[in-house]
Amino acid sequence: MTDTVVDAEVVQEAGLAKTDGLSNLVKESDKPLLGIMEHTTLDWKSLKPNQMAVLLMQKPMPVSGGGVLYLTFKQALYYAVRCFELDLSPFGGDTWFDSSRFSVNLTLEGRRTIARNRGLDLGPPIFEQVKRNWQDIPRMTQAAEEAKKIGFLHDAGVTCTMRVGPVSNNEKIAFTAYLSEWFVSKSPVWREKPLWMLSVRAQDKCLTMAIGTGVSEAIVE
Repeated sequence: MTDTVVDAEVVQEAGLAKTDGLSNLVKESDKPLLGIMEHTTLDWKSLKPNQMAVLLMQKPMPVSGGGVLYLTFKQALYYAVRCFELDLSPFGGDTWFDSSRFSVNLTLEGRRTIARNRGLDLGPPIFEQVKRNWQDIPRMTQAAEEAKKIGFLHDAGVTCTMRVGPVSNNEKIAFTAYLSEWFVSKSPVWREKPLWMLSVRAQDKCLTMAIGTGVSEAIVE
């Protein structure tokens, strides 16, 4: 009986020593995180919701216009749950958090990941440059006025076409993005590489229509 108690004490002391040793290597400000993450795994899906939220709170999130955002606990918890629903890791480049709308949005990479996860057979994107005269567009939007003001002589566009399903079915999906609809004058990238940004937007919308996830985002963009 005595031996059993001694053995338990030895094991307990060894465990404490091991924890204290690790704690000595961690910055004082990070020690609360060490306690929360004790006895966890590297598999993010196996983490408890509160553990995932605390981890995400440590990650700087880029925001539009420059700078970074650190999520609150409530934001991080929602972010974790939504990514779990989408089967996408919140630590990669598949998603981003929109604090103004309290929503989780997909990146182009994220839409491709969802397509792969769902077993969708998508062909490579094929791009074609198109254009139309300013007087031929349905309505002169603010984006159109700004693009015209800085020197665009016509409403440039890029059409993306992608195969959806087996090659034998010959089923395709296409989307055309025009400056008059998507141009962002305050963005240096849009001003310097408009055709590239139009191709990204067109491909993104093709993927959105193919996977069916995030379709309603186009209504509020």
